[in-house]
Amino acid sequence: MPLENTKDQTRSRRFIGIDGGGTKTSCVIGDESGAVLAVCHGESSNMKSRPWEEVKRVLAELISQAMELSQSEMSDLAGVFLGLAGADRPEDKEPLYAYMKELLPEGTPVTIHNDAVTVLAAGTWGEVGIVLISGTGSIAYGFLPETDTWVRAGGWGYLLGDEGSGYDMGRQALIAVMRQHDGRGGRTRLTDDVLKRWSLADPNRIITYVYSQPNVRTAIAELARLTLAAAWEGDEAAGQIVARGIDELAELAVTVRSRLAALQPDRDLSELPLVLSGGLFADDGFMNALTEHELVRASGLKPRRLSVPPVAGCYVLALKQAGVEMTEAIRQRISAWETGREV
Repeated sequence: MPLENTKDQTRSRRFIGIDGGGTKTSCVIGDESGAVLAVCHGESSNMKSRPWEEVKRVLAELISQAMELSQSEMSDLAGVFLGLAGADRPEDKEPLYAYMKELLPEGTPVTIHNDAVTVLAAGTWGEVGIVLISGTGSIAYGFLPETDTWVRAGGWGYLLGDEGSGYDMGRQALIAVMRQHDGRGGRTRLTDDVLKRWSLADPNRIITYVYSQPNVRTAIAELARLTLAAAWEGDEAAGQIVARGIDELAELAVTVRSRLAALQPDRDLSELPLVLSGGLFADDGFMNALTEHELVRASGLKPRRLSVPPVAGCYVLALKQAGVEMTEAIRQRISAWETGREV
């Protein structure tokens, strides 16, 4: 639900941050003091899995809604930062920049990055660190602010990668169900759980159900939570799926740390923050399994969950790119917005 603006705001510069993942897109608008004026949400804006016209519609609707809720004028905009899944390569960014130029007043500063960049900013306030995302997809990003250097591993999409993601685990759960049905695999409670979740009579109906979904990736990714629950209750097939996912994610994080160390060999990267984000890390068992993984423990990385939503990172980066210093007062205001506390 959108966050309604309940107070009159003095006219000031406005900044928009948009975080778009594989499942949904969030938009925040705030001023240069860190006061969040409105938040709204829409459908996925992933260019790799949604038609371009749908991506444009989602972005336009969210910006319009944010402006209306915050009682802002387009002339107030001093910066827009978009962190969108599937938008970290020049050929991906080019049409987005062109569309933002059409949509926004002339001269409005616009910056576009992969959504992992903004998640990291939400966890470190734009400082050095690594982010590991396991949601519909998966990716790891590292950032060295002194040299403005980004290092990534993974994030190759559901056809070529996304190991340890919700989609990856959901797909493997369906494969386990099909293998049992064929007689090629052992019994798993995932069969009953999937059929119940989708209200299907038998596994033969799964293929028709899956291919009829408007967003197949999202439908399959939703089975990850079901897989986690089965794993924690001792199902062997589910446990193997989760263990493989944790291994893949740990490897992503440690690989990024190694590459950062190679770029700055004299820098002390011990106790480097590892920001964990995405729906799977909301599960305590999954979070703990990654934290206790031998690769992560040996690396010295310090895993932690986000304390603010990923979209806050877009807002933070919009402010920083406008030269606004991230003071403690600004951090506290941004951190307080979801709880409604006054700062």
